[in-house]
Amino acid sequence: MFQIKKILLVSMFFALLSIALLTSVKASGDEKSLNFGHFTKENVLLTPKDYREWIFVGAPVTPNDMNDGKPAFPEFHNVYIDPTSWGHWKKTGEFRDGTVIVKELTSVGTKESASGNGYFPGEFNGIAAMVKDSKRYPDKPGNWAFFGFESYEAKQGAIQDDDACAACHKKHAAQDMVFIQHYPVLRAAKPGEK
Repeated sequence: MFQIKKILLVSMFFALLSIALLTSVKASGDEKSLNFGHFTKENVLLTPKDYREWIFVGAPVTPNDMNDGKPAFPEFHNVYIDPTSWGHWKKTGEFRDGTVIVKELTSVGTKESASGNGYFPGEFNGIAAMVKDSKRYPDKPGNWAFFGFESYEAKQGAIQDDDACAACHKKHAAQDMVFIQHYPVLRAAKPGEK
């Protein structure tokens, strides 16, 4: 009987400890405790891991045949936002400091399917990412830094010149350097939007 009481007390202790820890994380602010960007000491983004488990926001495609064979990016862009920034977006309609957005590049494969003609994803070509961080990138437009990755196996990205990515985002993105006009998932989740 004493042994059972001891086990129950220990179980209750760990249950209360778990609740206290979860409450502590909530109180300290989920946004600061759950950052998904990891960096070198030179502020270069390490290759994001498990980004396919983040929130998928859209997949624009710019195929060759609709762009005279010369699109800047002749592929699908499977775009993901980190879960913490997604939560912040749904509450505020803003991209928080620390937002990481990953763009997975996928070639256009076949144009025919049992369902009809269209553009269907082919093979993975690589990834790119953008990070908003006012402390790491105070001199970047909107505090956003853009990264390209040589391959999925690359340890880290290469920071892109402002005229390579940021200039187009600054000129054409609907909100804060992000092309939300192409991501109905973001628009639908934005407070006050329908």
